Amino acid sequence: MEKFISEMLRKYPKLRSFAKKSYQLSMIFIGKTLNLKGQKIDEYLGKSQCIYNDKNYFGYYDKSPWNKDNSKVLTMLVPFDDKHPEGNEYAKVGYFDNNLGEFIEIDTTNSWNLQQGCMLQWIEKNNNENIIYNKFINDKYSSIIYNMENKEKTIIDYPIYCISKDGKFGLSVDFSRLGRLRPGYGYSNIKDYSDGQLAPDNNGIWLVNLEENTSKLIISLKDIVSFNHDKTMDGVEHKFNHIEFNPSGNRFMFLHRWRNNGIGYSRLFTANIDGSELYCIADDIMVSHSCWKNDYQILSWARKKEIGDRYYLYTDKTDKFEIIGDGILTSDGHPSYSNDGRYILTDTYPDKFRIKSLIIYDTVENKKYDIAKYYAPFKYDGEVRCDFHPRWSSDNKYISFDSVHEGGRKQYVMDNPFYKDKK
Repeated sequence: MEKFISEMLRKYPKLRSFAKKSYQLSMIFIGKTLNLKGQKIDEYLGKSQCIYNDKNYFGYYDKSPWNKDNSKVLTMLVPFDDKHPEGNEYAKVGYFDNNLGEFIEIDTTNSWNLQQGCMLQWIEKNNNENIIYNKFINDKYSSIIYNMENKEKTIIDYPIYCISKDGKFGLSVDFSRLGRLRPGYGYSNIKDYSDGQLAPDNNGIWLVNLEENTSKLIISLKDIVSFNHDKTMDGVEHKFNHIEFNPSGNRFMFLHRWRNNGIGYSRLFTANIDGSELYCIADDIMVSHSCWKNDYQILSWARKKEIGDRYYLYTDKTDKFEIIGDGILTSDGHPSYSNDGRYILTDTYPDKFRIKSLIIYDTVENKKYDIAKYYAPFKYDGEVRCDFHPRWSSDNKYISFDSVHEGGRKQYVMDNPFYKDKK
């Protein structure tokens, strides 16, 4: 019933948000009045701990905050965590050193948002540790590569969304356009000069050569709208979001999104690193969060008209798919696979009691484990929400997530309760 009503109100996002919040408020009140004990937030498999007491968080689920030996955890210290940052508001960029027990600041950034931070991530290259992050420099979006060994900073003249595993290439988008069309995911340092342009041919996804400091537009918004064009694409603005390289870095996936008559539409695409061999994986109105399982399979919370909303494991450049966790994983989350492909780490949005779950799903045993449950205060809702965005350490020994259950955004770490089962 909850899902049915939610879908019925999808055309009216403000009414939908009001109804959801009212429902959660009433359920919390009823639960307290009746002293219900069905939702316990202290029963979980793992013990988590915040890495730093001040407001801090990492960002998105498709990147890992840990370096190779898990001695350092990337994070951002922020001056506030309940509103969109303006271009003149800075966050501290750095890492928590587990050996020293303190935060080490390497820089500040004025290009950050509440959902994905400043795209902070490690670059492991030639056995040297480097950190890359976005920053607004000389009146344009840029990125900086920080060398941990000599403390030198190399300015890249383009912002990055994601980078290939070998650290040679990045992919970029128009962060001002993304920030306007999807608040919380872009930046507001400069005006979006594409405002009103529905699908410009000079705007889209750029391939950034990090070694040569060059970029090339490889897929334009005009290109994508002309691919299997649908009438719902007419007369509305389009955007790209959620871009990620596959493990080997020879292909990447991305979402093409637009809104028409209050309804949001998404299509999941893959392409070669140069934008060639474009392939539409899913296009039944809704595609949400995705992750690569390997070089040729993608897990997505998506919709198939004849089946419904499920986690689907798609095979790239084919029409093959399988349902994962049918009847067990029943809601959207932020998924990622363990290195051996056995476990899926994901989460949920707040339920009717405002409780969120951190989940590990065992694909072999077909069993779900709620490894943590935490309350999400109403202060953090809508565009300023704080999703868990869970991520593995590179060896899967640890799990990191962002949460507000202690009254402010903080990054938490915990042991992976299934690490001992690693073969």
